[in-house]
Amino acid sequence: MKSNKFFSWMKIILFSGFILFCCVLGFVIPLRSQTSETEGRRLTAFPKFEINSFLSGEYTSQINLWYSDTFPARDVLLDINGEIKVLYGITTEAFGGGNVDKDEIDNDETFVWGPDIEEESSESSSGGGEVTEYETETETEEETEPIEQEVIDGYYVNGNVGYELYYFDKDYADRYARSVMQAAINLNGIARVYDIVVPTSYSFYLSDEQVEMLGASNGKEAIDYVYRAINAYSEQLVEQGVLGTTVKTLDAYSCLNKHRDEYIYYRTDHHWTGLGAYYTSRMFLDEVDRGYPTLDEYTEHRIDNFLGSLYRHTQNINLKNNPDTVFAYESPTVKTLTVLDRSTNEYIEDVIINPNIASSNKYLCFSSGDRPYYCIHNETVNDGSAILVIRESYGNAFLPMIADSYEYVYAIDYRFWNEDLVAFVQDNSIDTVLFLNNIMATSTYYNIWTMERCIN
Repeated sequence: MKSNKFFSWMKIILFSGFILFCCVLGFVIPLRSQTSETEGRRLTAFPKFEINSFLSGEYTSQINLWYSDTFPARDVLLDINGEIKVLYGITTEAFGGGNVDKDEIDNDETFVWGPDIEEESSESSSGGGEVTEYETETETEEETEPIEQEVIDGYYVNGNVGYELYYFDKDYADRYARSVMQAAINLNGIARVYDIVVPTSYSFYLSDEQVEMLGASNGKEAIDYVYRAINAYSEQLVEQGVLGTTVKTLDAYSCLNKHRDEYIYYRTDHHWTGLGAYYTSRMFLDEVDRGYPTLDEYTEHRIDNFLGSLYRHTQNINLKNNPDTVFAYESPTVKTLTVLDRSTNEYIEDVIINPNIASSNKYLCFSSGDRPYYCIHNETVNDGSAILVIRESYGNAFLPMIADSYEYVYAIDYRFWNEDLVAFVQDNSIDTVLFLNNIMATSTYYNIWTMERCIN
């Protein structure tokens, strides 16, 4: 009997000691990471003490969030959690993060440009609406290595393929179209404006029935809505003499749909591949009548074992066991670019394609990752040609594909860039401006707000 009591007490003491050890370990600051490679984001910072937040109890809640979010070996524990989920049983489908508050897409809406629309767009760009803490960090954080910043509203895993889902928001779609039009008005007589909205992979590989079951929106119909708005506004403004020429919208959906059986999207990440960017760039370059190399003239780099954002969000074991391969195509004529480093606010030279990327986010091998500013100078082209690409992270894979076609390729990521757009275009003798965005950029507040801020 005494022996049983002794072992019972020993188990209690050992368990309590283990819990105490974990609690103490959790407060060891040097062991805590600032970023999560597994989730691809910056972790919660230790809160700054303020008397009001302390008295309200918010300060202690923030410490609790910091403690759990930056616990030592957190990424290892997340990976273990993914392995444990396998023991639940064989699963081929997973869904999460859905937004049921999507708007219906009105295929018969009439778009009319007027002063009231311009005023509404201007007011919206002043920062109304809610910005989450995560979105604020993407704009202001300092980091030594870029980490993917874009937020996925929903995901769907079917077998070993993950999908980023899109939910139509009429207000944001309208504001996106108006932003493009406002840029065209501001740049009238200076540069011709083009717009490409790129669908995400589910638009090609999930049936209409699956999309409806998941509560998502039809991606092609949403892009058509945005394009109808831009085209209607363009025609009205040309007739009114406000614009000298219309904004040209280009159909990336039809272009990519011709190659849907090829590797144009990643399975574990929400981005398109270098090949998807290649096909879309050729559509654009044909439209503007610029020459370009054939694909076999590029040097192909292969980067294996890429687990992207969809895996980081889901920790799905099927995705983990089927990592992507990044195929990056290096220009035959130009190898480097100049970018603005956000952490130092200095201009640095980097390679256009980095096949030895150290980060687990292999998509950062394209164009030095997410930067506020890019400039590619191709010294083999001497015609004074210059283009500006206004883009988010889908532009990373696109820029290398047009580097051979212009003397100067400039790009800005509107999420991080705060300069005068018109002055920049004029100072660099740019006559072509391309808005290149994936469809998610037309439906998220942070993207719309920063785009409006950039243009206005």
